[in-house]
Amino acid sequence: MALQVADRIRNAIILAEFDLGEALSEDSLAAAMGISRTPVREALRLLQTEGLVTVVPKSGTFVFNPVEDDIVELCEFRVMLEVRAATLALRRAAPETLASLLAAMAEMADARQRGDMRLYGKADMAFHLSFLDHCGNRYLSHAYSMILGRVSALRTHLAFLTKGDPNRSFADHERIVGIFERGDDAALPEILDRHILRTRENYVEALAERTRAARNTGGRSDYIRRKLGMAYPV
Repeated sequence: MALQVADRIRNAIILAEFDLGEALSEDSLAAAMGISRTPVREALRLLQTEGLVTVVPKSGTFVFNPVEDDIVELCEFRVMLEVRAATLALRRAAPETLASLLAAMAEMADARQRGDMRLYGKADMAFHLSFLDHCGNRYLSHAYSMILGRVSALRTHLAFLTKGDPNRSFADHERIVGIFERGDDAALPEILDRHILRTRENYVEALAERTRAARNTGGRSDYIRRKLGMAYPV
């Protein structure tokens, strides 16, 4: 039960249905889901280990609220993991990785045409996960899984505020696909490094411009139910 509840809350954070820094009430979440507080409490503890929520003693539980240093360090860590994973994927499973990249590109192209940033972000994430899925190193994949929630959430919460995306992002992805088509592993680290570090600068700028105050959910369980996309209790 706790894992199912954690999935619900995690998805709501990643999809920006809960705001960064927003208070999460155990009572309200439990009421919205029609369950007791125990699995909610366990779910929030799990999400805390993933860095998606922060527990403040005597104050409550809140969706993580990154500062500039968090974004900088997270993107630097992404560079370390993704560049290595992509290089291994190109050497070990280029055809399989290329197929995954092309599938993600098709979804991104469709999202661009619709103007659907959430769909674009989901496809963008699938594109980058292709490297981890095919790198053949479970330790790299496990390390990335520990930051995946925060990476996905930042993409959803901040990408729509950035300038020049998704057009510039899409062009980078096209170049990476070309590298996999040619098998040119020498060119891969530089473009992927530049792509992720530009994301860092975009997100830092977006965070600085972000003026919305965290919404206080209070005790409105029906409000939370809508955020979680729940028609019925779990």
